[in-house]
Amino acid sequence: MRSRAIVLSLITLAFTAAPSSGQGLGLESATELLDEWVDLWGSYDLNVVEDLFVRDQRLTYFSSETEGLIQGFDAIVEHHRGFGFEVGGTARDQVIWVEDVEIVDFGPTSLVGAIWFFGDPESPANAQRGPMSLLAVRTADGYRIGHMHFATYSTPDP
Repeated sequence: MRSRAIVLSLITLAFTAAPSSGQGLGLESATELLDEWVDLWGSYDLNVVEDLFVRDQRLTYFSSETEGLIQGFDAIVEHHRGFGFEVGGTARDQVIWVEDVEIVDFGPTSLVGAIWFFGDPESPANAQRGPMSLLAVRTADGYRIGHMHFATYSTPDP
């Protein structure tokens, strides 16, 4: 337990030492940040990525779609581009939504845990899903995502 507190303290110091370089949305809470992230997946607007993520090399991301650590803002932009995100956004039939959200506030950071779903919200039983965590860090521009981690639950055999 003590080692987890030390790690969170170090992460907090690293992310709060310098502000994000984006103009941002002025997000006041981890809840607002999560809501905007879900909206991002409804719009597929690459421009919004810069409002939600820390915009430098401190940003880290584990995707359920690729192996290994994705690090740095530019790499995150390219990762989203690979999912079909584009400048100005585009319409998609499938969206992301989250359930079972838990947020733990650590002062200048918050840890968000949830179950993500991807698919047609009218047919949730057919959606991909899995656990996710998001580290929301307070910057001079409001809360930003400093780290995300996704996994996918395996589907049962038919």
